[in-house]
Amino acid sequence: MTNIELLEEVGLTLREIKVYTALLELGLSPVGPIIKKSGIPSSKIYETLNKLIRRGLASYIIKQNKKHFCASEPRTILDFLEEKKKKIKEEIIPKLELLQKFAVREEEATVYEGIKGIKSIYERMVKLLEKNEDILVMGAPASVQEKIELYLQNWNKRRIKKGIRLKIIYLPAAKKYGKIREKMKFTEVRYLSETITAPAWIDIFQDFVVTFDFSREIPIAFLIKSRAISKSYRNYFELIWRQCK
Repeated sequence: MTNIELLEEVGLTLREIKVYTALLELGLSPVGPIIKKSGIPSSKIYETLNKLIRRGLASYIIKQNKKHFCASEPRTILDFLEEKKKKIKEEIIPKLELLQKFAVREEEATVYEGIKGIKSIYERMVKLLEKNEDILVMGAPASVQEKIELYLQNWNKRRIKKGIRLKIIYLPAAKKYGKIREKMKFTEVRYLSETITAPAWIDIFQDFVVTFDFSREIPIAFLIKSRAISKSYRNYFELIWRQCK
């Protein structure tokens, strides 16, 4: 990634990036060299500088009756990101959650793509579930566990902190992950025998059923919200659970 791409990820506009990087290279400077170095027209330069100042990424002093500008320390970007994160958490997320609340449907079917999409399902689980509610997991293969194990270890810590219960049935080849889970609170583990097969990796929680497909290059997950389907899968899970050790 170039510097421009990285700073765009932070949330700066292209003009702000050009002016900020020009300030880093120039040091304390009047506006003329900044215009020349950044390529930003004079009609936009003060607007852009003022935006950087408001973000805490630039400042100025008066020298010989002229404003001279300079960039703040690059580490100031971390403070900018923290402030941005705080604003998102305190102002934006509650509004978005309110919108989602009004849009809740009795039944839904959603497709999630990629590892990030799958993680978002697990984040939804740990957010929705309360103490003593449960998650039923069946058929998690070792090859998949390896891809997201570090994330799942962190996720399990948060699950346990909330008192959410987990019952998980592992395939025989994934026993090493089962041994790790056996030591966790609010967690029960059993293993499929060689004679019993699971149709797929399935998670069940509340009225939701999630089926994971890791057979393709970009994994996908199908999330269904249906009380009837969830109840059917729960019954199937308990049937298999009783046959496992």
